[in-house]
Amino acid sequence: MASLTGSSAIADESDFLQTLSGNWQGTGQVRLKPDAQPMHVSCTLDSRADGEEISMQGACRANVVFSRRIGADLQAQGARYTGSYVGSIRGPATLSGSRNGGTLDLRIRWPARNDTGRTARMQVASLGSGRMRLVTSESHPRSGERIVTARIEFSRK
Repeated sequence: MASLTGSSAIADESDFLQTLSGNWQGTGQVRLKPDAQPMHVSCTLDSRADGEEISMQGACRANVVFSRRIGADLQAQGARYTGSYVGSIRGPATLSGSRNGGTLDLRIRWPARNDTGRTARMQVASLGSGRMRLVTSESHPRSGERIVTARIEFSRK
């Protein structure tokens, strides 16, 4: 019975990751830092799922002011997800978390600076009908208030 439950969980995660697979385009707002003003961005994302793994690679642009590569590599291990994220001026970060319904809820752990690492949150939601949402948030460095640092709505090309 335990092996059937494990196989079912693997199939569930594989099926879910397939909903995030494909070529995507999106628009939204990004803050380069929690205390910066948001800027409008347009993004492309190529996402490929293979079993319990997914690789997302793309770029976001804000006029001529900003262009940044974005990406994540994730692996499902039962109900838990781990992986890495690129897209911040802070450098590559580690991801860990789980899925709740149609949303991956991930903790971002930025590289340590001066022996203190910072954390943030990333949610990747499969919205059905060829839509996906990516939201990141973290605490404002002075006030501690939770600030949305990116919110991008994607649709399949």
